[in-house]
Amino acid sequence: MGDVDYDHLGVCYWNGTMKPLVVGIIGTGPGLRALLDIIYDEAFREFLPDIHLAAVSDIPKETDTSRFTDINVPVYDSFERMLDRHPDINLIVEMTGRPGMLARLRQRTHEDISILDHREVVFFCGLHDMALVKKHYIDSLAQQRSLLQSILDGIREDIFLLDKQGMVVDINRIVWERAGVPRKELLGRPCWHAARLRDGSQFCSQLDPVCPFHKTLASGQKEETLVTRVNSEGLLQYYRLYAYPILGARGEMTHVMVMHRDITKRTLQEKHQNQRDRLAIVGEMSTYLAHEIRNPLFAIGGFANALVRSPSLTESDREKAKILVEETRRLDVMLTSMLNFVRASELKIHEMDILAVSRSAAELMTIGYGSQGYSIEVRGSGPLPAVLGDEDTLKQCIANVIKNSIEAMPGGGVVHLDIELAGDSVALHVRDSGTGMDKNGLERAFNPFHSTKEGGYGLGLAMIKKKIEELGGRVEIASRLGEGTTVTLFLPAALDVGSPL
Repeated sequence: MGDVDYDHLGVCYWNGTMKPLVVGIIGTGPGLRALLDIIYDEAFREFLPDIHLAAVSDIPKETDTSRFTDINVPVYDSFERMLDRHPDINLIVEMTGRPGMLARLRQRTHEDISILDHREVVFFCGLHDMALVKKHYIDSLAQQRSLLQSILDGIREDIFLLDKQGMVVDINRIVWERAGVPRKELLGRPCWHAARLRDGSQFCSQLDPVCPFHKTLASGQKEETLVTRVNSEGLLQYYRLYAYPILGARGEMTHVMVMHRDITKRTLQEKHQNQRDRLAIVGEMSTYLAHEIRNPLFAIGGFANALVRSPSLTESDREKAKILVEETRRLDVMLTSMLNFVRASELKIHEMDILAVSRSAAELMTIGYGSQGYSIEVRGSGPLPAVLGDEDTLKQCIANVIKNSIEAMPGGGVVHLDIELAGDSVALHVRDSGTGMDKNGLERAFNPFHSTKEGGYGLGLAMIKKKIEELGGRVEIASRLGEGTTVTLFLPAALDVGSPL
């Protein structure tokens, strides 16, 4: 059987053309209860014409007639008396099964009165039971659907039920709430109209070729992939996308369920752990580097400097010796940077005015870059609490972030320092309008061994992050290619814990 055509349900001959049925029942039988349900149960009203039970007759003497009394239906000892008292009856249901009863009825009634005998009532019983079973399954299905919908709505991942063309068949609550439109407005539309990032911005502008939806269509199996997105604020997010085939009764794939799982926090924790593991290895190596490499390096550098000053060298040999001096100096700078990175800083934590420290760092950088077309603006929003930290360390970190912003704007520009209270932290936003970074750059921004600068060693932002975290804060970076970068330093606010008694 195919799907039910609901547009044609109820189009029967009695619609608008048949008067209400006025029923008279003769006798009792197994189908009486079903017949009364059909007449009085609201569940049958939408499928049948108006039915009114006028009277009952020929009830056996031992039968309890209270059921008829309760519904105000009179009971007569003979059908002749019932028909005399109720001439409006137009449907008689004969349930006694007595020989000759049907013939007597036909002689007594005219052609406008329809007659059902006890054999035909069996069909009503069957239809009645089928309707009850259908209602039970409909109610059960509705309960199961409600339960399933509640479960899906409670899941924090984005869930999409798609047809094979990628159109939305169903979604869970978090999807349409994040999209900011009612659920029904997203049904039947392409899935990218419904998919959103955490901040409500669009997840994709078309059915992304990397989406596992395509692989599941081809393989008929569960598929998954990792994707990255940059939100409206330029922050990088990680998502694990899953696709599951939904099979029909014959085992054929009819739909695909796609789930978006935000794993940004977990990925960040894994990256931090990986970085800690790497730094632990580097820390173990630092002692070896300091003792086994630095001392020979000093010796090589000393001998190279002596050779440069030697009058016996030819000019060609002197140039080679100079190269040797420069390379040993470069290796020493690299070694010093690595050792400084893995060593714990000696900090003097105290309360300080973050606005004053930021202005001091800005003034210092303005001295060197102000004449080259750069300006630095510092602004505080609302009352700001003191922060806890080491003033020299914090000033150095702010100056280095400003320097990075200046280097990202080779043609000059303005570096904005905006300070505000953010929960229990003070947030210092350093914003430029420079070249910005793509997703790959954002992923590797805090990698201590990655640099986009020629001759750099990749310890800039990584060192800033390390020092700020040692102060009890954290660092975030937001950027879009061609739109600039914002580095935010979150610093712990000093708490008013009162004076000891």
